[in-house]
Amino acid sequence: MTSETKSNFARLGLMIAVYLILAARIPSYYSQPGIAALLDSAVLAGIIAIGVGLTMIAGEMDLSVGSMAAFAGILSIQLFPYGMVPALVIVVLFCGLLGALQGYCIYKLNISSMVFTIGTLIALRGLTLVASNEKTVLIPFENIAETDFLSAKFFVFSISSATLLVLVLLVDFFSRRTLWGREIFAIGGGRGEARAAGVSIRRPIIVAFSISAALAGLAGALLSFRTGSASPLGFEAVLLEAVTACLIGGIALAGGRGSILGVLIGLFTIRFLVSGIAALGAPFWMQSLATGALLIFVIIAEAAIGYITRRRRMARALTTA
Repeated sequence: MTSETKSNFARLGLMIAVYLILAARIPSYYSQPGIAALLDSAVLAGIIAIGVGLTMIAGEMDLSVGSMAAFAGILSIQLFPYGMVPALVIVVLFCGLLGALQGYCIYKLNISSMVFTIGTLIALRGLTLVASNEKTVLIPFENIAETDFLSAKFFVFSISSATLLVLVLLVDFFSRRTLWGREIFAIGGGRGEARAAGVSIRRPIIVAFSISAALAGLAGALLSFRTGSASPLGFEAVLLEAVTACLIGGIALAGGRGSILGVLIGLFTIRFLVSGIAALGAPFWMQSLATGALLIFVIIAEAAIGYITRRRRMARALTTA
């Protein structure tokens, strides 16, 4: 069993512990409607966290995803008269192209992705306000029934939550089992070493940012279709939850380490905690406090385990020397 697998099992144990503690106080947590609601509440941040996690593995960070999702939401509602599927495809492809352009600029200019994507975050928000005339955009009332199937439940899954789980599996497979995916891990682990080994630096950066933008667009479009509206100021807080899910899920800020399955575990750990606190009637600030405390606990525990592991390795090396 690899250290990555052991780490994911430990995080899975933490997620289950959080769920069981809260389920003991909240009977709806283990009811079919309750589980379905928990799954649906994770869709937006979850789909976005997959893409953000991929850029973090590459040693970068996409801060523009909230604005990208808002832009996609407005665009998808405006294109809805041409059909929901064509609108969704156009929006996802267009956002993917914007992400690819963003990744290319970051590579070509050799600039920090955090600095660059702050700029695109602001620019995209402005573009969204212009495209919407600074107003919430609505699906025409006579067409609103066409989106009802997005809220339909199949056991505990909706179309949206099933999409999240399928995307996790697909992107995890891509990142671990394909050449382009392994290149993303390689440049995150060390640019100099990757370049010396003949790994392209440009391609994995462009691919990571393209996937991140496309998934942000998909999340924004899906949620807008499901609610029947899109606000140009929406999705401002989603980045924080997505990054927190990545960190709790084991994605290293330095890059080169983590997994998309770990991101899913981190996401549901947060969702179980936040939804449970809200269901218990605690004040809103308690959700932020508990999430921050959980993140700090995971970081400290991970650092302590790493320190102990290194000490044991040094002791074994000295013993065998």
